[in-house]
Amino acid sequence: MPMLKISNIEKNLYKSFEFPEKQAYLTIQKEQKTKKASILGSAIGTGIGLGLSIALARKKEPIKDVFVKNNIKKTAKNLLKFTKLDYDGFMGYIYMVLQAAGASFGSLIAGSWQDKHKESRIEKIKEAVFVMNNVAIPTACAKTVEYLLSKNSITDKSELLKKISNNKLLKNAAVISGLMVGLLGSLNISNFINTKTIEPDDKRKKTINPTDFLVHVDDIVPILASSKDSIFRGLPLDRCMPLIYFLLGSEVGEKNYYTYE
Repeated sequence: MPMLKISNIEKNLYKSFEFPEKQAYLTIQKEQKTKKASILGSAIGTGIGLGLSIALARKKEPIKDVFVKNNIKKTAKNLLKFTKLDYDGFMGYIYMVLQAAGASFGSLIAGSWQDKHKESRIEKIKEAVFVMNNVAIPTACAKTVEYLLSKNSITDKSELLKKISNNKLLKNAAVISGLMVGLLGSLNISNFINTKTIEPDDKRKKTINPTDFLVHVDDIVPILASSKDSIFRGLPLDRCMPLIYFLLGSEVGEKNYYTYE
């Protein structure tokens, strides 16, 4: 039986005649395809951005020196050492912000490359603002409280600070309280920036989810692990930080215009 031939005119007529159900189905398919591409692009961009930020922090130790020819075991050992950063003090704070920035902007660029919807890019920018504020502000508050309660800081200061510093429970509570105040402050600042400058017409506000607290593990652990009897003593929790920044950063590129948290 000969095959029926369909003219170009008939094809164009068919394409122009769309049933609502078919159009909705095609739209969903397109959104799902875009979302998958955005997630993949975000993961790649986050990895590249995070890697570059760690390499910048380790600029005195070039990445090329990490790789040992024909020795996978030694290369892996060098790589673990290369990614281990010291999060203590002011430079530790800089390293944390640097990693958050690398992961967020890498994810933002790669995710936006895959998802070209203007509304999606706006959502990604909002998330990047939140991630950066969520790292920079609460971490600064926690480290400030930690410094104020350090022995070097309170030598000539009030008896109250000395009393808190010498009491492990009070010291831990003070640092965590500073962290919580900073987290609430970063949330309000992020919502203000997003609703006043980035997208004034959208009054939806960002809320806190459990992953937002993960990034502050390294702020609390040094205090909690300061005691010889602490259950946290000796645990290499700081090794989880790059993974945490990867998870937070990847959320930036995954944001899109049809889902919002």
